[in-house]
Amino acid sequence: MKKNIVQDVVPSKKSIRNVELPRMVKKATSPLSDIKPKPQDIVVRKSVPKIVTISEDQKLPSKNSFEYNEPIRKNNTKFTRYILSGALVVGLIFFISSFFRSAEITFSPKQETRVLNEVFMAQKNLASGGLGFQIVSTAKDIEKTVPATGEEKVETKATGTIVIYNNTSELQRLVATTRFETSGGLVYRAKTQVNIPAKQIKDGKTVAGTADVLVEADLAGEKYNIALSDFTIVGFKGTSKYKEIYARSKTVMTGGFSGIQKIVSKEVLDEASLEMEQQLKDQLTTEISSQIPNNFVLYTKSLSFRFDPVSQKEGAGSSAVLKKKGVISAIIFDRSAISNSILQKILPDTEQGSVKISNLDTLDFALNTVSFDPTNTNNISFNIKGDANIVWVFDEDKIKTDLLGLSKQSAGEVMKTYVNMNEIWIKTRPFWNRTIPSNPEKVELVNTIEK
Repeated sequence: MKKNIVQDVVPSKKSIRNVELPRMVKKATSPLSDIKPKPQDIVVRKSVPKIVTISEDQKLPSKNSFEYNEPIRKNNTKFTRYILSGALVVGLIFFISSFFRSAEITFSPKQETRVLNEVFMAQKNLASGGLGFQIVSTAKDIEKTVPATGEEKVETKATGTIVIYNNTSELQRLVATTRFETSGGLVYRAKTQVNIPAKQIKDGKTVAGTADVLVEADLAGEKYNIALSDFTIVGFKGTSKYKEIYARSKTVMTGGFSGIQKIVSKEVLDEASLEMEQQLKDQLTTEISSQIPNNFVLYTKSLSFRFDPVSQKEGAGSSAVLKKKGVISAIIFDRSAISNSILQKILPDTEQGSVKISNLDTLDFALNTVSFDPTNTNNISFNIKGDANIVWVFDEDKIKTDLLGLSKQSAGEVMKTYVNMNEIWIKTRPFWNRTIPSNPEKVELVNTIEK
């Protein structure tokens, strides 16, 4: 027979209903407010289901409406996500920046100063075996309009500069008034004597000797004002030299005139000529200085000028236009060659190439050769004096090779082996990088003396 579960439940004798409550003193205000339970009076009650009574118009909550309140972890998860994202970004930045690693190595060589006051000898166009020099030249002309005072018949000869080429094995000397003829039969004469060097072998090729000379038309007239042309030497006709020695224009021929021309007073002409001459000096000096290669040094005291006589042409109204041409020539030296020549005098025991003079441009130069002719002078004597700044030289390619791939600390130890180096600074990029890249293209050397 199936048991009745409710009827079979027998309540315990120690039911909560049988617990005797302590006697309490009644008060008018609150019967329980002043009762302080003793420890032995505290009874732990077992929880019993709470019976909730609801009215008919209320609805029971659905099964799914109950919520389980877990500890909220949303903020902690978001914070962790931020940390991981930040770490990823930082790592990515470091990874990308590793492709842009570079190093800048700045060093300061040893240097000292010696007093210099010595005489030197140099030979024109000497390639090796001593100190050589070269001549560079440039020309310019300017015009000026001045008032005219009358008219007169004038005859002037055209002038210009030519380059003579010598393809023989001997130096060729040409006297003043040597005739040079164009293919059209116009003759011009050398204004000065000129010596043309023999041909030379340079870089395995035969190169003709050359020399410049100013020439003047044989006759007056505008027909001698010609453009660039080739010339033969009349005196060599019928000989082998007629084809081996020839000339070509370096400048156009100008200034030729024959006819009535407006007169300019001598005072006005002389004043204008001096003014134009000074302008030409300033402009030519600036122009030739800008043309000198960086590996050559030019001393302004080596400059020489030549000015053609003032020529004139018709101007508007009662004016005349004056024209003056100037030619500047400069002696230049290879920096390495003259530096070595100076060191041989003031520091003879030093190995060649290990030191150099860093202030060549500021030393005082004085030409000792009398009547120097830029065209014909092949040997010169000059004096240089001043405080020569001597700087020790290093093979920068070797420095790079020695330091590639090293840590900054190891690189510093290697640089200590360069005994003639005063200081060195090593800067690596990015900021966290402490190693010099192995790629030489990412390593820059900076010499403080050459900044």
